Amino acid sequence: MKKCYIENLAFNVTDNCNLNCAHCLRGKKINNYISDEVIEKALDQVACIGNIAINGGEPTLAISKIEKIISYIIDNSIQVDEFTMTINGTIYSEELLKLLDEIDNYIGSDNLQALFAISLDDYHIDEINRLNLTEQFIENIKKYKENKHFYGFRGINKKLFREGNAKNLDSKKTVPLRPMKTYITYVGKKSKYDRENGLCNIGPLVTIGTTGIITECDASITNQSLLYNYGNILYNSIEDIVLQNGELITNPKKFEKLANKEMKRYRTYNK
Repeated sequence: MKKCYIENLAFNVTDNCNLNCAHCLRGKKINNYISDEVIEKALDQVACIGNIAINGGEPTLAISKIEKIISYIIDNSIQVDEFTMTINGTIYSEELLKLLDEIDNYIGSDNLQALFAISLDDYHIDEINRLNLTEQFIENIKKYKENKHFYGFRGINKKLFREGNAKNLDSKKTVPLRPMKTYITYVGKKSKYDRENGLCNIGPLVTIGTTGIITECDASITNQSLLYNYGNILYNSIEDIVLQNGELITNPKKFEKLANKEMKRYRTYNK
């Protein structure tokens, strides 16, 4: 097993959430939290990461797991260029802000590289109002907006993936999830392909579920476990799972172009 460079590594730190929005791609909430074993097993396999994305569920319900990820990165000197997440804003967490300070200081860039956004759209507002959380939400927003790591609000595309609760919406508002392609290559000296000695590069995205599965980032919890369960890092390496389910590229320059093209396609095809 080689240690890898992963362009984007997403951790689903919990399948639990304190909201049940009508458009939620995850669907029915489950009181699952990523284990320390899964975190360590995943991070033990990487030498450097472009971006770490913290997903849920609602990340502020899993502060101890975010702390574990950050402390393991620092203790093991794993190179990270950026650390991002989106939260729903209904829970104010000083602990989260301190952790973002910690990882940002570790990354050491002149620019902020530890960032969070807050979900804000009509579906979230409806659910927040239903639960009588409006006053608390507004107060939290005021405080979060003053923090240097806050980079804005996250809305939705013109159409949602037909996953989780969104399956119950008007079909004209949704599109089917199209799985993201994953590419792998090995970069040796002078950027030449070298599977035996080169650095294993994987992109554009690897998503680790709470149980250790590699899955689709925006699928429902059910579909992540069943339809889009590509393998479990507790039993097989990330490298082997991607080799089995992704595409091996023997030209490192082509790898970068394909990964960038796939990420762009993934972000824009449903607009």
